[in-house]
Amino acid sequence: MLFWHLGGAVWLFRWIFRDPKVDVRFLLLGAILSDLIDLPIGTLLLADRYSTGELWFHSLTLPTVYMAIVLLTTRRGRRRRAWMALGVGWLLHLLLDGMWVDQEVFLWPFFGDIPRGEAPYWPLAWERALSDPWRWIEEAAGLAYLIWLWFALGLNRPVRRSMTLQTGRLPEHVAEA
Repeated sequence: MLFWHLGGAVWLFRWIFRDPKVDVRFLLLGAILSDLIDLPIGTLLLADRYSTGELWFHSLTLPTVYMAIVLLTTRRGRRRRAWMALGVGWLLHLLLDGMWVDQEVFLWPFFGDIPRGEAPYWPLAWERALSDPWRWIEEAAGLAYLIWLWFALGLNRPVRRSMTLQTGRLPEHVAEA
């Protein structure tokens, strides 16, 4: 669910916050951080115990603690804004995953330990993906938005793309033809 998380996080952030100064590099990292950490831990390192890709980084506890630490240890400015964007992207990931439905994970540690997933995880991953058409619709929606944004903001132009990569900021105005 890569494009769903990336596209969904950017769309939700732009719609809710409308902050042109956000560093989208941090927002995008936050949007996939939970999966980058929990998936290898739960399916490879601790597969015999959990066999799931939704562990502690899919709980509300860790991004809340993370954002509190950022607020307490940074001053107002660009650095704080960037690190908070990572936390917001992380929270948007939880929203896009619908994690509130799985209370044991979402509200960990308050309802006990994280439940075990279907074992083995990887052989059943394609079966789960192919049996759920919503996954593909969500992926297509995320990818479609990212493609639209790419052209709408003129990121297909090297100068605009270079500025975005250097500053982390998306161009404020829609690109002219």
